[in-house]
Amino acid sequence: MKRGAMLGFTLRAMKNRNCDEWIWPRADQWIGVWGLVTIAIVGVVTTWILNFFTELTGANWIICYFISLGVAVVGVSLIFYAKLPLYGQRRFFTFGPRALPAQRRPFYRWGYVCAVLGILLLAGSLLSRQ
Repeated sequence: MKRGAMLGFTLRAMKNRNCDEWIWPRADQWIGVWGLVTIAIVGVVTTWILNFFTELTGANWIICYFISLGVAVVGVSLIFYAKLPLYGQRRFFTFGPRALPAQRRPFYRWGYVCAVLGILLLAGSLLSRQ
């Protein structure tokens, strides 16, 4: 099928489709177009992040270290707060949010997000040239 014919077919299909139908790009289009764009964006952002961490020195490194340590401590505190009812029941080793009360589950999830973010920032600070 030629490219122009395929484009016309796609446009007709999009005009004649129902609202509940979803047209996803084919694998070759996804890899050929969007995959390259995604790889380029990830490469640029990774370069910025690595450049940021490798250029940290002196007071800026200390500030970044304390911010990342604070984020990690906030994450661990949120996890502890979410699991407090389980500790009251003497259930110390539970994994996942299933055993938690429903109102404490968001604290558990945000706690893990903050803890992982803090760990990533601390690992990034190891890349600096002190």
